[in-house]
Amino acid sequence: MDLSRFLELARNHGWQGLSLWGVLLWQALLWVGLVRLHLALQREEAPWEECVGKIRSAFLRKVNGDEELAELKVHNYAPLVDLLVALNFAEARTPVMERWLLLKWKTQECLRPYWIRWGHLLIAFGVVVWFLYGLRIDLGLEPLKRTPCDPRLLWVWLGYAMILAWKLVRLHGNLERVQRSLILPRRDE
Repeated sequence: MDLSRFLELARNHGWQGLSLWGVLLWQALLWVGLVRLHLALQREEAPWEECVGKIRSAFLRKVNGDEELAELKVHNYAPLVDLLVALNFAEARTPVMERWLLLKWKTQECLRPYWIRWGHLLIAFGVVVWFLYGLRIDLGLEPLKRTPCDPRLLWVWLGYAMILAWKLVRLHGNLERVQRSLILPRRDE
């Protein structure tokens, strides 16, 4: 990256130069928001096969099943998994259909903040791209290349945002597997 070219553009182009500083600030905020979302999703990652296997094993086994259930209540996998397990044991006396609906609702409710944060990041991405497009009309694309305001950096950002969306969908699927193993454990899952 050529920082000196960026500083020269920002100094010599009046309001467009000031706008470049704004774009740089917004790009930095986009990257910080994306990293924070990535770290939040990393906290929710659990050893899914082990988690689902232990839950199914605890509910399906006749021998030592009570000990495994007691261990399951205090085991820490990931915050959302632990929340679903605790909710299942707290509502153990309710009918299966009500418990299934409650777990499904709780799963969606817990994932909603991640999707909302992801949506806000995409809206901010659109605003930054729109603003950069306006600057590109005034300054041209060539002066912006290889500077911290390079529009190609935003496409890298968008690519990783799409990867995070895929991780959110995968997390939702894994939480549904946990939910199924809590409600109706099957041997062949």
